[in-house]
Amino acid sequence: MDTDTDTELAIPDDLWVALVAAACTIGLSLVLRFGLGQSTSVVVRLVPIAPYFVYLFVKKSVEGSPLAAVRTWAALIVVTTLAVLGYVAL
Repeated sequence: MDTDTDTELAIPDDLWVALVAAACTIGLSLVLRFGLGQSTSVVVRLVPIAPYFVYLFVKKSVEGSPLAAVRTWAALIVVTTLAVLGYVAL
Protein backbone atom coordinates (compact mmCIF):
# COMPACT_ATOMS: atom_id res chain seq x y z
CA MET A 1 0.00 0.00 0.00
CA ASP A 2 1.36 3.40 -0.99
CA THR A 3 1.41 5.88 1.88
CA ASP A 4 2.92 8.84 0.02
CA THR A 5 1.17 12.15 0.45
CA ASP A 6 1.65 12.79 -3.27
CA THR A 7 -1.29 10.54 -4.03
CA GLU A 8 -3.80 12.74 -2.21
CA LEU A 9 -6.51 14.23 -4.39
CA ALA A 10 -6.82 17.98 -4.51
CA ILE A 11 -10.27 19.46 -4.06
CA PRO A 12 -11.29 21.43 -7.18
CA ASP A 13 -12.12 25.11 -6.88
CA ASP A 14 -15.69 24.49 -8.04
CA LEU A 15 -16.25 22.17 -5.11
CA TRP A 16 -14.97 24.72 -2.57
CA VAL A 17 -17.35 27.38 -3.88
CA ALA A 18 -20.20 24.86 -3.96
CA LEU A 19 -19.48 23.84 -0.35
CA VAL A 20 -19.55 27.44 0.82
CA ALA A 21 -22.81 28.06 -1.04
CA ALA A 22 -24.38 24.91 0.40
CA ALA A 23 -23.26 25.69 3.95
CA CYS A 24 -24.54 29.26 3.71
CA THR A 25 -27.86 28.14 2.23
CA ILE A 26 -28.42 25.56 4.96
CA GLY A 27 -27.21 27.93 7.67
CA LEU A 28 -29.45 30.73 6.44
CA SER A 29 -32.48 28.44 6.36
CA LEU A 30 -31.82 27.17 9.88
CA VAL A 31 -31.19 30.62 11.35
CA LEU A 32 -34.27 32.09 9.69
CA ARG A 33 -36.54 29.25 10.76
CA PHE A 34 -35.29 28.33 14.22
CA GLY A 35 -33.22 31.34 15.26
CA LEU A 36 -35.50 34.16 14.17
CA GLY A 37 -38.73 32.20 13.89
CA GLN A 38 -39.33 33.66 10.42
CA SER A 39 -41.11 31.70 7.75
CA THR A 40 -39.71 33.00 4.46
CA SER A 41 -40.18 31.91 0.88
CA VAL A 42 -37.96 29.34 -0.79
CA VAL A 43 -36.53 32.01 -3.08
CA VAL A 44 -35.20 34.01 -0.12
CA ARG A 45 -33.65 30.91 1.43
CA LEU A 46 -31.93 29.98 -1.85
CA VAL A 47 -30.34 33.39 -2.49
CA PRO A 48 -26.81 32.21 -1.45
CA ILE A 49 -26.83 29.83 -4.41
CA ALA A 50 -27.14 32.71 -6.91
CA PRO A 51 -23.47 33.84 -6.65
CA TYR A 52 -22.42 30.21 -7.17
CA PHE A 53 -24.29 30.08 -10.49
CA VAL A 54 -22.70 33.38 -11.50
CA TYR A 55 -19.31 31.87 -10.63
CA LEU A 56 -20.01 28.85 -12.84
CA PHE A 57 -20.86 31.02 -15.83
CA VAL A 58 -18.07 33.60 -15.56
CA LYS A 59 -15.11 31.62 -14.17
CA LYS A 60 -13.57 30.98 -17.59
CA SER A 61 -13.81 34.60 -18.71
CA VAL A 62 -12.20 36.08 -15.58
CA GLU A 63 -9.10 33.89 -15.43
CA GLY A 64 -6.08 35.87 -14.32
CA SER A 65 -8.10 38.58 -12.58
CA PRO A 66 -8.95 38.98 -8.88
CA LEU A 67 -12.42 37.59 -9.64
CA ALA A 68 -10.85 34.25 -10.46
CA ALA A 69 -9.89 33.62 -6.81
CA VAL A 70 -12.00 31.14 -4.88
CA ARG A 71 -11.77 33.34 -1.78
CA THR A 72 -13.43 36.19 -3.63
CA TRP A 73 -16.43 34.06 -4.56
CA ALA A 74 -16.64 32.48 -1.11
CA ALA A 75 -16.59 35.95 0.47
CA LEU A 76 -19.28 37.13 -1.95
CA ILE A 77 -21.50 34.20 -0.98
CA VAL A 78 -21.00 34.86 2.74
CA VAL A 79 -21.70 38.59 2.33
CA THR A 80 -24.82 37.81 0.29
CA THR A 81 -26.02 35.45 3.01
CA LEU A 82 -25.42 38.02 5.74
CA ALA A 83 -27.21 40.68 3.69
CA VAL A 84 -30.28 38.48 3.29
CA LEU A 85 -30.20 37.64 6.99
CA GLY A 86 -30.00 41.33 7.88
CA TYR A 87 -32.77 42.24 5.48
CA VAL A 88 -35.14 39.60 6.83
CA ALA A 89 -34.26 40.36 10.45
CA LEU A 90 -35.17 44.02 10.03
